[in-house]
Amino acid sequence: MDFHWAQIVTWLIVIAGWVFVNQQNNLREKRKEIRSLIDNLHVQLDDIEKKAVKYHTDEGTKELAFQLKRDLNQKLRSKLKILELRDLDLKKSSTYQKELRKAITLNNFDTNNFKSQLFSSEIIKDIWLAKDKLSHEIELCFSRKYK
Repeated sequence: MDFHWAQIVTWLIVIAGWVFVNQQNNLREKRKEIRSLIDNLHVQLDDIEKKAVKYHTDEGTKELAFQLKRDLNQKLRSKLKILELRDLDLKKSSTYQKELRKAITLNNFDTNNFKSQLFSSEIIKDIWLAKDKLSHEIELCFSRKYK
């Protein structure tokens, strides 16, 4: 009779251990997936920054303006939405996303009144700063979620 209880207890411990290890593994995999999404988002933000600087320092073309608008309004927004759906709290990042969009498109974005800017211009500095703020906020959100 005692042998029977010992087997039950052993199996309960094994099952509980398996459940714990499985949950920890699932959390680690989710964290790795989110990290990968964030890394891809950083690459996209770098690409947007390069295109924006090129647009404002070279001749602003309609094609590049279209690419920037599409990247800002569709691609960036959709990747941030995916991160939100994966339970990352990105409430403040929408403010920084708007700041980035304004830094790129508010001044000197109309191709009819376009003037090529120097790298030291306020417009370029605003683009760099807004992109860095958004990147930093995304990293903070990740750090808060996965301490």
